[in-house]
Amino acid sequence: MLSPMIILLQQRYGETLFTTQTSLQILTEKNVKTIFLNYSEQCLIEPRRAQYEGGIIANPDFTHGVQGWIVFGQGAVKEGISKNGNRYIVAHSRRQPLDSISQKVQLEKGKLYSFSAWVQINGGRGNVAVVFKMSRGELVRGGKVLAGNGCWSLLKGGVFANTSSRVEILFESKNTEAEIWVDNVSLQPFTMEQWRSHQDESTDKERKGKVRFEVRNANGTAIEGARFSIKQTKSDFPFGCCMNYHIINSTDYQNWFALRFKYTTFTNEMKWYSTEKIQGQENYTVADAMVRFAQQNGISIRGHNIFWDDPVYQPHWVKNLTSEELQKAAAQRIKSVVSRYAGQLIAWDVMNENLHFSFFEDKLGKNASAVYYARAYQLDPDTTMFLNEYNTIEYSSDEKANPFNYKTKLDEILSYPGNQGISAGIGLQGHFGSGQPNLAYMRSCLDILGSTGLPIWLTEVDVGKDPNQAEYLEQVLREGYSHPAVKGIIMFVGPANAGFNSTVLADEDFKNTPAGDVVDKLIDEWKFQTTEIKADGKGSIEIPLFHGDYNITVKDPVSSSLTAFSYKMTKDVTRDTVHLQHRICHAFSSNYNARTKCLVEPKTAQDGGGIIANPDFTHGMEGWAVHGQGAMKEEMSRNGNRFIVAYNRTQSLDSISQKVQLGGGLIYSFSAWIQINKGSERVAVVFKIPHTELVIGGRVLARNGCWSLLKGGIFANFTSHADILFESNNTATEIWVDSVSLQPFTLEQWRAQQDEKIDKERKSKVRFKVTYGNGTAMDSATVSIKQTRSEFPFGCGMNFHIIDSTDYQNWFASRFKYTTFTNQMKWYSNEPKQGQENYTVADTMVKFAQKNGISIRGHNILWDDPKYQPEWVKNLTSDELRKAAAKRVDSVVSRYAGQLIAWDVINENLHFSFFEDKLGKNASSRYFKRAYELDPKTTMFLNEFNTIEYSNDEDVDPISYMKKLGAILSYPGNQGILAGIGLEGHFGVGQPNLAYMRSVLDILSSTGLPLWLTEVDVVKEPNQAEYLEQILREGYCHHAVKGIIMFAGPATAGFNATTLVDKDFKNTPSGDVVDKLIDEWRTKPTETKADGEGYFEMSLFLGDYNITIKNPVTNCSTTLSYRIIETLRLKSLSSSAWPAPRNLIMKEAF
Repeated sequence: MLSPMIILLQQRYGETLFTTQTSLQILTEKNVKTIFLNYSEQCLIEPRRAQYEGGIIANPDFTHGVQGWIVFGQGAVKEGISKNGNRYIVAHSRRQPLDSISQKVQLEKGKLYSFSAWVQINGGRGNVAVVFKMSRGELVRGGKVLAGNGCWSLLKGGVFANTSSRVEILFESKNTEAEIWVDNVSLQPFTMEQWRSHQDESTDKERKGKVRFEVRNANGTAIEGARFSIKQTKSDFPFGCCMNYHIINSTDYQNWFALRFKYTTFTNEMKWYSTEKIQGQENYTVADAMVRFAQQNGISIRGHNIFWDDPVYQPHWVKNLTSEELQKAAAQRIKSVVSRYAGQLIAWDVMNENLHFSFFEDKLGKNASAVYYARAYQLDPDTTMFLNEYNTIEYSSDEKANPFNYKTKLDEILSYPGNQGISAGIGLQGHFGSGQPNLAYMRSCLDILGSTGLPIWLTEVDVGKDPNQAEYLEQVLREGYSHPAVKGIIMFVGPANAGFNSTVLADEDFKNTPAGDVVDKLIDEWKFQTTEIKADGKGSIEIPLFHGDYNITVKDPVSSSLTAFSYKMTKDVTRDTVHLQHRICHAFSSNYNARTKCLVEPKTAQDGGGIIANPDFTHGMEGWAVHGQGAMKEEMSRNGNRFIVAYNRTQSLDSISQKVQLGGGLIYSFSAWIQINKGSERVAVVFKIPHTELVIGGRVLARNGCWSLLKGGIFANFTSHADILFESNNTATEIWVDSVSLQPFTLEQWRAQQDEKIDKERKSKVRFKVTYGNGTAMDSATVSIKQTRSEFPFGCGMNFHIIDSTDYQNWFASRFKYTTFTNQMKWYSNEPKQGQENYTVADTMVKFAQKNGISIRGHNILWDDPKYQPEWVKNLTSDELRKAAAKRVDSVVSRYAGQLIAWDVINENLHFSFFEDKLGKNASSRYFKRAYELDPKTTMFLNEFNTIEYSNDEDVDPISYMKKLGAILSYPGNQGILAGIGLEGHFGVGQPNLAYMRSVLDILSSTGLPLWLTEVDVVKEPNQAEYLEQILREGYCHHAVKGIIMFAGPATAGFNATTLVDKDFKNTPSGDVVDKLIDEWRTKPTETKADGEGYFEMSLFLGDYNITIKNPVTNCSTTLSYRIIETLRLKSLSSSAWPAPRNLIMKEAF
């Protein structure tokens, strides 16, 4: 079971509560983690002490009255004392904005000065700024706060000293009637080295987490000296670069970009003036081509922009439209561009620069921006909608875009009717001019905006030409990356030949500029460097990891067997412990027994033996007889355990036997502990039923010296007696048997067991606690929970008919987020004539899937069945085939590298051996290796039929399957492959043998590799829908099954084995089953109320959720995203994202 969690959510309420800090507290069985998701914006009854004890400020807390302070301008100052005896200073009788208190300080060239002070005004609310009056009279605003009466607000900011000089510190309020109260002033100098040190410290805290891996044997002893190889495959922090149209035709630009960046913004190509230069003539050709390039290379896109509020940058024909004409044109624009790219972008800049400009507001009314946010949200509700502005962090004297004006504008937009559910973001462009950036001011702005709880992105970072440009760019990027509220950075920079002339990263020959060197250095620095570490005496290592995805390989120091697994370090985890006991003891090798339990003494019979008489032989051989020739005898272990031995065997079925009565319509689950007298051999349980074939119920690879568990079962189609036999093809082998069990289950009982397993494996209990900011429980808060995505991949095959059928497209996209193409990626489809490759159909299907957020399993690279080779391949010589197959692997895998979640590498190579017969026994292993080299992040599958479907097919039983896969993965160079087990699941007529299917899944799960049911269907028969449901439930409830794809679909697409919808797209009975399961395996939208202590508890399916909390007093709502995931069955719960509550904080904090 996944550990129950408690999530603590704090809401701000009323004017008496001044903190807007929000935290999530996760309580598991092992530890407590508290994650603060935003910065505090506080207004306190008494101010806190001066930071850094005031730094270079004299008398910072006014304990010596006004000593060291003077009046600046007109007005007067006086000393104030609070009820608690705290002293502060008051500037009153003011006539000019800068009339205030003042102190002169000495600044040293090249240092950063971080400023803070607690301020209050005597009435209402108003902005108070700190101003530095430089030696030549220049006024530099260092920061601003929205101060109020009755409590103290923290004014933060700073200044960079370009020269050594004396400056005056002033306070400014444009409301001259307001008294400015000041206390606990601080101005702390930092060298650039000290500032950088703080950035590094913050980076370690905010972008990394510590993880401890512990490796133990099956008996619990530590594996000292195990070697860990750790490689980061993906960073969680989006650090990207813009691109422009030059990338379409420049291979050098494409390669340069794709090598470095996985996030982008198009500079101009999505803007209105680019896509509709002439009214009514829309042209998305360039933008579409760039989207295709990005998607093919796994690059996420920020949409920029829907509208631009600057009159200069409207399409020429827009500028002179009447208000009514503009309203219609803008409505068409937003519908066109947002609908076109819905679901394909991670963000939209909705209204660009609408703090500086107001083209649409002037023409259409003050709520124009808010209206367009509402419309964009309606058209693309899952994409984050950004306000995007310049000079907020760059230039402290730009009043229009300061953080408080930014928050006010954003609050107006989000409080507009219908906008409360928007996933909003804060876009800060970051166009820095020449000269040293004011990093102290930048940090204070990020702190202030961080208090909203919304994600902040630096969206267009560049630095003006300057001899120190590269140095300044590095400072800005480090400042953004080290701040916890910053969730992504995009630079507006690039290569010289693409027209980037402000901040150029590569010259005309794509050689790095100094700025380019900085970017490459940071990309490398902000990613964990591939490392090999040896476990200590406790079998453990501890290491800090950047947030992101990792491939980790553990090598056993004795057997040298390798375990490869994936791990995700997420931002909510500050310290994690991962226990690898089951992974290392099941390290995959070609030795089957290394992965299955083999005990010195067998366990007792399951279910007390069920209907078996004398199951553990405590009554000697009573109830048992000899089958065939040979003999049986009773034996006893040193510990007194009795068992029975079949010996002197001359036929494979010579063994012990017991006759049992089977009831029609019942499932029988079988188990027995088996040993043989020498070596290792397959031993099967066989059911001999009158007038029918012998039915294999299950197999185990038994050996001498320990007992192995033989599992399996049978379905009784009718009431009859049956003989239970044991089979070994090696007649020289003695078969030792103990603790036999045959337990009947009705279908209803089996279904109840499936449901119980689903609750255990696919759900987690989560306990939420909702409180106000002061920790008081929010009694009766209304909580609405809606699942937005399932964690479990449940999908369906698709074929070429989907390209031209809107009905097929709509039917598919409304149900499934995972697919496999039935034939369109196969060799005979892509190269029907030698040398004439054609991926048109496959490419079109890939685009459809990507546009609709559908993940694709690649099927297949090669097929080992001679019948399904391209005709021209069948008669090639070995040398010709080797060359043709190598070209095929390189072509198809390179083409779709990074775009698929899996590849079926060699299809059905337990049943067939076309490539092995022609090219040698290691052909499959070599093709796995080459596919891995070309696409190392994609899981490579062996894919077979009859492993779970038909117990009598010995070629593909789980023992043969694991032997083949072990041979492939132990081939030199294949140890790091992310491997998977593909079980096709083509079930024939009649009741599926669910007990046998479960036993196979149990055996294969011992590998530790992910199991997928890859092509599930059931042949036409009266009970098809019922049998399909049973199979899907059996797969879904098993912990080792990580995904299910059905090979089923609509009649119009030619699916006539398992048809889900008829020619009118009306559900068949099988279609009803699938829709029912899709609905059943998701948490239903739920509304509940917190109890008197603010708690509520729910059992949720793994996946993504939107959770809305409604304050019972104010009716304000807070919406957050929440994810429950299962990582490698390590029994730990993690989350890839814990966004802070948004709209409630936005409304009440401003």
